[in-house]
Amino acid sequence: MKINLEARAINAELRRAKTRARIMEAAVGVISAKGSAATIEDFVAAAGIARGTFYNYFQSAAELVEAVSHGVAESVETAIAGVLDGIEDPALEFAVFGALIARLTVDDPTRRWANVRAEQLQLASQVRHVSRVEGILERGRAIGRFKITDLLAARTLAMGAGRASLRNIVDGRAGHDHTAAVLSLVLGALGVPADEAGRLCLEALQIAERPDQRSAA
Repeated sequence: MKINLEARAINAELRRAKTRARIMEAAVGVISAKGSAATIEDFVAAAGIARGTFYNYFQSAAELVEAVSHGVAESVETAIAGVLDGIEDPALEFAVFGALIARLTVDDPTRRWANVRAEQLQLASQVRHVSRVEGILERGRAIGRFKITDLLAARTLAMGAGRASLRNIVDGRAGHDHTAAVLSLVLGALGVPADEAGRLCLEALQIAERPDQRSAA
């Protein structure tokens, strides 16, 4: 009987991909509950696999944690891109970006954990977030929407304020309205009048709460 080696190899790859996805999916729940304290034993038990099987896919708990973090970050980036497409006003786009990051981070334990640890993990998504903010700031400056003389300083202000506000909410020092307050102050620093900045931030929060409607528009 002739053995179809190509089909066998494809099936083997599919099984490997399925098992890896199973481990990753189980890890999301473990990380949400235990964060950095999660161990290989926790992941193995949640996935229902042998410890030896775990090592066929990941060399350590840290490697799995990083893989999950990158996966979470990818999902955040995908969700953001769909909502921001089509927003022409850089000021509103900036506010919606910040509001979305806050909502996605606070509402999901795994995303919250991944975002809080983003700097330590040096996630590729953070590089994309920085690039996105830079693009918004550059477009705003080009059309006179933002009064920016130093792009690096403006980016530092925007990203630093965003990270700090997320930590304040996650740590329980502030509520959800903190996001709008911080975004409004940053827009003001970028040259948007205070009244308009406040209105844009409230609109941004509404869009962030109904992202599917915006994406379908």
